[in-house]
Amino acid sequence: NYLLDRSLRSQGVVSLDSICHLEAKKKPAVRRVIERRIMADELMPVRVRGAEKVEHWVRPDLDPQLEQERTHLLSPFDPLIIQRKRLEMLFDYEHRFEAYIPKDKRVFGYFALPVLIGDRIVAAIDLKTDRAQKKLLVQKWTWLGKNKSAVNRQKIEAELHRFENFQLS
Repeated sequence: NYLLDRSLRSQGVVSLDSICHLEAKKKPAVRRVIERRIMADELMPVRVRGAEKVEHWVRPDLDPQLEQERTHLLSPFDPLIIQRKRLEMLFDYEHRFEAYIPKDKRVFGYFALPVLIGDRIVAAIDLKTDRAQKKLLVQKWTWLGKNKSAVNRQKIEAELHRFENFQLS
């Protein structure tokens, strides 16, 4: 119950793999909890476009049709990013943590943050904080796919401003 509830709270849409990430031995027990919750109308199956071969579930009070165009700077350690198979399945994005890669071989940067707008990862931004100057410095900005646009840039810059205020206040 705890694993399922934690996953629903942090991920919204869950699969057996995402619930049991790094705890594969618990899959049979979690599967039983899922089946009980479905029977009690506390969980409902949903189809995820592009991932139809994998079963997914949501709480009935979550409307999976809602598209929120919110912008998020995601840490490389965010559960969405850490679960690499799920990330690639849902967003067609493969993240590499490049802090341990030689500088000349980095694609996105030392500590690149994937940027999520709505249901798309549109960019990766390598940031550094200059605490003495109280500024957030963009080391590198990499657009992903065909997501480069003035509208996306404005959304990301607004989120960077909010993030800078949060980090440095």
